[in-house]
Amino acid sequence: MRIALTHNLQLSDAEEEAEFDRPETIAALADALRSLGHEVEPVEVSGPASRTVARLEALSPDLVFNTAEGRRGRFREAFYPALFDELGLPFTGSDAYVCALTLDKQLTKMMVAAHGVPTPAWRFVDDLAALDVGELRFPVIVKPNFEGSSKGITVDSIVEERAQLIARVAELLQRYPSGLLVEEFIRGRDVTVPFLERGSPTTEGVLPAAEYAFDPAVVGERKYNIYDYHLKQVAYNAVRVDVPARLSDAAAAELAQLTRKVVRVLGIRDLGRVDYRVTDDGRIYFLEVNALPSLERGASIYLSGALCGLSSPEAVLETVLRSAAERYGLELKRR
Repeated sequence: MRIALTHNLQLSDAEEEAEFDRPETIAALADALRSLGHEVEPVEVSGPASRTVARLEALSPDLVFNTAEGRRGRFREAFYPALFDELGLPFTGSDAYVCALTLDKQLTKMMVAAHGVPTPAWRFVDDLAALDVGELRFPVIVKPNFEGSSKGITVDSIVEERAQLIARVAELLQRYPSGLLVEEFIRGRDVTVPFLERGSPTTEGVLPAAEYAFDPAVVGERKYNIYDYHLKQVAYNAVRVDVPARLSDAAAAELAQLTRKVVRVLGIRDLGRVDYRVTDDGRIYFLEVNALPSLERGASIYLSGALCGLSSPEAVLETVLRSAAERYGLELKRR
C-alpha cells in the first residue's frame, strides 16, 4: 500500500510548534510503516495548502496516515481531514467534524456532560469585562480553550481567589483571544485512557488507563501537581508514564465505561486519547479528548497497547491502518 504520512514538523521550541512532531518521531513512524511492508512518503504539510494538494495529487496514495495538527485558527486540526475528504483520499483518524469539536474544550465538555459524563464545573470567557465565575469554587484552573499540548498552562494557572483570577485571565486573553476555560480544579492525579478502535475487541477499543507521574527531584515541591507546558515540552524527562494506572478495579471499570461513552458520543475513530483527573477517593472527572494523540516513542498508546498484546509500535500502527482500511473497504496490501 502506498501511504502518505502527513505531518507538521517541529523545527523550533516556539510554542506555536509545540503540537508538531519532532523529526525523530516522523522518521520512526515512517520506518515502522515501511517495516509493515508499505511504501511510505512523508509529506510535510506546513506552508501553502496548494503545495500540499499538488504533492498529494502527484503521489496518489492509497491511504493518508495523518498526524498533522495545523498551524492557525480555532479549528486547525480539522483542516487536513476536510482537505483529504475533498480530494477523495482515505485517511486515518477522526474526520474534520470530530477534530474541530475536540479542539474546543468547552463544546466537548458540553457534549459529554449531556450524556452523563462527570466533568469539572466551568465557565468560558473571551472578554475580561464579562468574567463571571458564578457558582465555581476556588481553586480554579485557567487554560486556553482552543489549544493542546498544555499550551498556556503553568504552575500559575491554578488560582485561589478572584484577584488572582482576574490577573491570570487578563494575561492569557492577550495571548489567546479566542477564549479561555475557567474550570474548578480537581485535586488528584492525571490519568489518560488511550483508544484503538481495533486494538482490543473485548473492550471496544478502550485500552488500559495510564497515569502520569512526576519526578520530585526535577519538579520540586508543588502545591498542585499538574501536567503543565514546562513538563510536557521542556522537562519531559521528569515525566513517567505508568501502565496500568494505580486504580481500584471499580475505578478502572468506570474509566473504561466512561471512555466508551465519550468515544461513542463524539464519534472518535481509529485512535484517540481521553484525559481525566482521578481524586484520591476514586472520583473521576473528564477533562478533554485528543483525537490526534501522541505517537512519539514512549507514548501511552504504545504502553497501554502492549498490555493488550500489541507488543510494539508497529503492532499499534498496523491496528490503526487496519481500522482505517476496513472503514474505506481497502486491502492492506504489502508492496
